[in-house]
Formats: sequence, structure tokens, C-alpha cells
Amino acid sequence: MRTVGQLAWKAVARWEMLLVLLILAAGVWSWTLSSFFLRRANLLDLATPYVFLGLLAFGLTFVVIAGEIDISVVSTMAVSAVCFAQLWDSGVNVWLAAAAALALATGLGLVNGVLIGVLDLPSLAVTLGTLAAYRGLAYVVLGGDAIAGFPTHFTNIGGGYISNELPIALLVMLAFAVALGLLLHATRFGRYLYVLGSNREAARFSGIPVMRTRVTVFALSGFMAGVAAVVYLGFFGSIQADAASGSELIDVVTAVVLGGVDIFGGSGSMLGVLLAFVLVAELRNGMQLANWSGATQDMVIGGLLVGAILAGNAVRAAQARGWRLGMAGRRWKEVHHAEGQEEVSVRATLKTPGGGSTR
Repeated sequence: MRTVGQLAWKAVARWEMLLVLLILAAGVWSWTLSSFFLRRANLLDLATPYVFLGLLAFGLTFVVIAGEIDISVVSTMAVSAVCFAQLWDSGVNVWLAAAAALALATGLGLVNGVLIGVLDLPSLAVTLGTLAAYRGLAYVVLGGDAIAGFPTHFTNIGGGYISNELPIALLVMLAFAVALGLLLHATRFGRYLYVLGSNREAARFSGIPVMRTRVTVFALSGFMAGVAAVVYLGFFGSIQADAASGSELIDVVTAVVLGGVDIFGGSGSMLGVLLAFVLVAELRNGMQLANWSGATQDMVIGGLLVGAILAGNAVRAAQARGWRLGMAGRRWKEVHHAEGQEEVSVRATLKTPGGGSTR
């Protein structure tokens, strides 16, 4: 019974369970803002406009667990999208253009990875630079023009429905969540990331290919930005160079940190990030139904991000304190046990013939 209780407590105490409770609470709150929120059509379509943000968050998860950061993901997505549009507008087959966009996004992520993993430059400084550089590249490629009119069989990826109800984009996101979750939690590469994010020197001495792993996570982040670009184009049906230049990065980082990924690396789960993304999308949907302004929505999501960081720090502090208390308790038990053994030994000596009393 004690074992069952311990397992139940561990399940309830997990960060993901807290996110589930927050999702339910946010649903009730959103329903108070608009009665339309709980309609089936809205619930099924709730995350569709934000699926590309979830895909970006999945890629960023690997980077942050490895102890790095990539704030250029949104700009990478924009470059990939405008290059796709230019290729398609030039007469290239839509699927070949999509493949080229994925390759380009992976290459841009690889550039980040080489600068950080090979040259050992700080990831924050590098990706801050490429955030601006890649956005500028998007303007160079497309200028102030807009391209639209993509074929329906392509736009269905981001804006199509099964039986006019189930969004295809949602299925795409869930498929990537499962695939990337298996990669993170069930492969040697995933275990490398946790060790690398916890202690880079220990990872190096353990024989983990640190440089190659760091380069790979940024290439993977770039690839997911390319996938996000394809879904983005499918949903919106058009593209400009200033695409996703607003608060999208805030939502992506919030989904990762709120999902339980330690901002300093070494811990986190794909399920947590998926649940956090659902929470962010739910809040955005409820506030939009209530006609809240974009600035007010950003304040709420930004506050959620700060709260997640504070909660993460509190959890780490509590864990560290618990570890110290646990160590102190074990040492006290060892000393107490040693004292008890010494007392038993003295008594045995006194009872032994010739063991001697000084009287």
C-alpha cells in the first residue's frame, strides 16, 4: 500500500500534472470570458493558429535541455518561408520548394551550431546576432512584397480539416511531438543532452561527443523552424518578410520554460512542453474571444513566463535544500549508529571476565 501511495504521490507531484490543472483552470476562466469557448468547433480549432509556435518550441526544447539557447528560431522560420514562396513563384514544384525550405532552415541552424559548438561562442550572443541577420535576409529575399495563392493541396497542411472538423495541423504537431519525444526520452542522443545540460565537463570526460551534439541540436532546431514555416504558410496562405516579427518568440520561450524545461539545461520533457503550449494557446484563444488587445495578451503571457522562471528557481532551491537536509540526516544516523555500536562494545567488555572494573 505504501508503494502504491508513493507512486500516486509522484504522479500527482509531477510538473505535467500541475500543467493539466492549469489548463483546466484556464479553460474555466476562458469560458467566463466568452460562452463560445466551450463549443466543439472552437475547442478543436483552438491550437490551429499557433501550431507553428508549438513546432518551434519542440525544436527549442532540445537546445535548452542541452544548456544552450536559440532566439533566432522565428527569424529562421521567416527566411525559410520567404525562400519557399520565391521558389514556388518562380515555377518550382511546391513540394520541391518545401524540401528546399526545410534544407535551408536546417542549414541556418547548422550555422548557429558551428559558431557555438565548434568555435565555442556563447549561444545567446550568436543567436541574438543571427536573429537580426536572418530577419534582414528575409527582407533581402522578398523585400516589401507579399506572395499568396499557394495550391490547396499544400495549404491543407496548415489550414485543412478532416471531415470539416479535425485540423490537419493539429495532427502534424502531435506526430512531431511523439517522434521528438521518443528521440529525447528513448535514445542515446537524448541521454547525451541531459548530461550535457547538467555538466558539460562531466559529459566530455564521459566520452560524449560534446561538440557534435551541440551542433546537432541547433541543426535540429533549424529543421523544426523549417517545418513550422511550411505549416505557417499552409495556415495563413501568404507570406511577407515581416512574418512572425511580433510576440511569437515570447510564446515559444514561454511554452518551453513553462513546460518544465530548466532554463539552465539538464531537465525537461516533451510532454511538458506540449501541455504548456496548449495552455498558452488556450489563454490566447480565450482572450481573443473576449476582444482583449494584443498588448494585454502579451502582458498575460509575459507574466506567465516570469512566473514559470520563478517557479523553476523555487523548485531547484527546494530540491537543493532537501538534498542538504537528506545528507545531514544520513550523517546524523551514521554518527548515532556509531555511538550505539561503541556503547554496545563497552558493555560487552565490562561483562567479560577480566574485562575489568577499576573498582
